[in-house]
Amino acid sequence: MFIATWIPGGPLPALVAGVASHLALDAIPHGDAGIGHWVHSSPNHITKLQRLLPMVFVDQILGAGVFFLLLSSPLFHSIGFWTLLAGAFGSILPDYLTGIRDLLPKPPRWLESIHRLHEKCHYRGKEHFTILTGLIFQSLLVGLFILISFRVI
Repeated sequence: MFIATWIPGGPLPALVAGVASHLALDAIPHGDAGIGHWVHSSPNHITKLQRLLPMVFVDQILGAGVFFLLLSSPLFHSIGFWTLLAGAFGSILPDYLTGIRDLLPKPPRWLESIHRLHEKCHYRGKEHFTILTGLIFQSLLVGLFILISFRVI
């Protein structure tokens, strides 16, 4: 949503910028490597779903809450709703596409290509965070950006 305020052209450029920002931010360690390993080490498809769906549900509820909170920020009043929604959706689209790929028994080639690109963008060094410290780090960053959007800082 922040990037959508700087990118001219409406929803499509905001969507593309959201995707690009997701891929760029995946290059920064943020504590989710352990979660990915836990999900992908599932012995079968049912176990993978049992592990994945509750996390996706909580993640989406929290993301929607942040999105609607930010809509009330004065920083975003001059930007159209559809542009902000496109930017926000673009920022989660790579994870959705990876999730869809993981759920399909035989994903199409184009989806595999997108998944490989997404994987290449992830940080590959020593993970600096545990799952818990990664969640704390990400929560603090989201809180900071909320404060900035309301010009509290």
